[in-house]
Amino acid sequence: MASYQNSTAYDLNMFEPARKRQPASAPARPKLVKTTAPARKTKAQLAAERKTALFKIVEFAVVAALCIALIAPNIFSRIKVNELNGQVAAMTKQLNEVKSENTRLDMELKSKISLANVQNYAENVLGMVKRERYQVYYFDIENGNEILPAQ
Repeated sequence: MASYQNSTAYDLNMFEPARKRQPASAPARPKLVKTTAPARKTKAQLAAERKTALFKIVEFAVVAALCIALIAPNIFSRIKVNELNGQVAAMTKQLNEVKSENTRLDMELKSKISLANVQNYAENVLGMVKRERYQVYYFDIENGNEILPAQ
């Protein structure tokens, strides 16, 4: 009973009688039309055709010149942009090299003026020694901060 409650669709075309196929018909032949020889053209017609042909050639030349005039600046600007991009890349590379050299020099400077190096130089080269506790004197001002004029 459960199988009758689903919504499965059935293809009932297989129970219909088979249809006969009609043979494919051959393509129709085109009809041939006899043409007569063209009439000879007059000098005026030939001159008009030459004039229109010359006009079409001039028109094509003008359109081609306009296309070139519009496309050439675009090509030139792209070439210039490529050159400038190359310069930017070269300058960026040079900037990175200079930054690297600056970092190296900065680290070298910091290592030379570090507290340990200064202390080592003072003790070994200048002959200085660290102060001892008994060498420190403290002054106690009883009157506070007071400035007295000289007499």
